[in-house]
Parts: sequence; structure tokens; C-alpha cells
Amino acid sequence: MSAFVRYQLISFVRSLKFIPPVVIFLAWVFIFYSYKGVPILSSYAVTSIAMYLIMTWITMSIFTLDEESEKHILISHLRRKVNYLFGKWITILIVMIPLLLFAIFFPIITGSFKGFMSIKLYIYTFYSHFVFLAFGILVGTLFSATKLATKKYAWLSSVFIIVVSLSSKPIIKMMAFSKWILWIFPPVFKVIEHMEGEDQLLINKPIIFDSVFVVVYLIIGAIMLVPLFLKKEG
Repeated sequence: MSAFVRYQLISFVRSLKFIPPVVIFLAWVFIFYSYKGVPILSSYAVTSIAMYLIMTWITMSIFTLDEESEKHILISHLRRKVNYLFGKWITILIVMIPLLLFAIFFPIITGSFKGFMSIKLYIYTFYSHFVFLAFGILVGTLFSATKLATKKYAWLSSVFIIVVSLSSKPIIKMMAFSKWILWIFPPVFKVIEHMEGEDQLLINKPIIFDSVFVVVYLIIGAIMLVPLFLKKEG
């Protein structure tokens, strides 16, 4: 597995596919924190959403690195098809961890915040960025490693999922019945609605329930992607 991950990292770098998403993300963070005295939680909510978008992009790029013939050779060496999926996910995480750390610590190092970080803020900040990273992996995998990847509008479909998930709260306000449909989309507001307002984070029942819901959603989503991937490669 380690050899496969190294191979994927080298292939990704050599393909130069990393340049557009990484440059856009870094530029976005630089520009966003060019102003001093910004609030902590709402700023991190914005960079978490940016992480969601870039993560989907990078995931789809990494899953489309290999040609079909090359993929079959790699899977034969890995012995199990699911190892190919897990190896891709590990590769994506390795690529994204430096970006995640940059998004969190850059404003702290440059003194961009008007307040001070606390242990609770650090914990929730890491949680929010990692959750949005995971949302991106789920969406990117769905449209690049399952039968949906063969559809003509895979990239457009992934953008649609992202837009709807980010707009789910106002959509539900306009059409209450839509909540019975939108629950299948990544529950982004279960995370960012606790990052609005003042830079104080209360550990209460709503935030605990929402966090548990998000984690369960991610686990179920990852589990469901495995048979979908195996069905495509079967």
C-alpha cells in the first residue's frame, strides 16, 4: 500500500494537476487574510467551505490519474480492488493535510484575528476543516470512482451537489418539504451554523448532536462508496 501511495503522489505531482486547485486555495487564503482584525469562527467557516470545493477538485483529479489499463495493473498488484480505493483516499489526505494546516495557522501566524484562540476554538476549527475535507472526498469519489464517473456531466454534477449542500438552509426556508430530500446532501450547515456570530463556542446539546450526526453521515457515506466502487470495477 505504501508503494502505491508513493506512486500516486509522484504521478499527481508529475501530472501538474495539483497546480490549479492548490494555487487557487493558497491565493484565496492570502487574499482573505490580507485584512487584519477579522473574526475567528466566521473566517474559519469561509476557509472550511473553500476546503470543501478544493477537496472535491483534488479528489476527482487524483481518481482520474490512471488510465483503465494502468488501473487494472495497479489493482492486480494490490490484490484487492478495495485497496485501490483506500490507497487513493490516503493519497488525497496526504495532499490535503498541508493545505489544512496552512488554512488554520496562517491567520494565527500573521495576527489576522481580532481575538485570541482558545482550546475549544482550536478543536472546533480542526474539526470543521477536516469535516469539509471529508465532504469533498465523498463528493469527489462519488463522481470519479463510481458508475457516475462515466456520465458526461460528472464535474457539473459534483458542482451541483456542492451548491445545493451550501444552499440547503435557505432552500428549506423557502420550501419546507425539501428537507425530506436535502438530507442526502452533505450537512454543511450542521457545522458552519455554530461558527456564526461572536467568537465564542458553547459546548451544548445542539453542537454535540450535530457533530454526531455529521460523523455518522461521513461513516455511512464512506461505507456506501465501497460497494459502489466495487460495482463499477466489477
